[in-house]
Amino acid sequence: MSFFPPKLEAEATHGGIAVVNNGSGPVTIAATTAAISSLLNPLLIKIVSTHTPYDEIPDVELDYPGVDEKIEYNRVSVYSEVIVDNVGYMELIENLISTIDDEEPGAQKRFLFAINQKYKSARRELFLNQTERPVTPEQKLNITRIGSDELILKVSELIVDIKTGFHGAPSELVDWARQLIVCYGFIHCKILEPPK
Repeated sequence: MSFFPPKLEAEATHGGIAVVNNGSGPVTIAATTAAISSLLNPLLIKIVSTHTPYDEIPDVELDYPGVDEKIEYNRVSVYSEVIVDNVGYMELIENLISTIDDEEPGAQKRFLFAINQKYKSARRELFLNQTERPVTPEQKLNITRIGSDELILKVSELIVDIKTGFHGAPSELVDWARQLIVCYGFIHCKILEPPK
């Protein structure tokens, strides 16, 4: 009989995570840039491949206002911290999208188009749930501002369904990837309204 516990080994390949847990507590997987990159790439490809519009997408102007200005203009409160925290990862998404766009020209436009379509769908639902339907641009902007956090959450849910398509990926990483995509759409003025 040995007084030493057996030596347990775990092995992971292709940037995977292997964990041996002998305790009774849960294991938390910290998101890393490598982990999120390996998850984001198929996620972005999936979104681009399933969102091809019937007509040609107009060129997208990537000159966007400051993040703080847009947060303030749209009165985002609950998700403002999430957006600010994820701004530093936008270069990662830009690089991944550029790589996909090099292999499949027009992918970046389709990706931004897909995000904007999810936003428009969420905004229509928000408008329909009002007791008094907004008619003027000012009324629509006011309701958008009041519901800005709910709109961001709804777009997040519409763009990526955590329960399907990513079996085996930790739900925390899928959720983070979803937040990055929503932040990317917000920064590129495809979610909520650009300041005027």
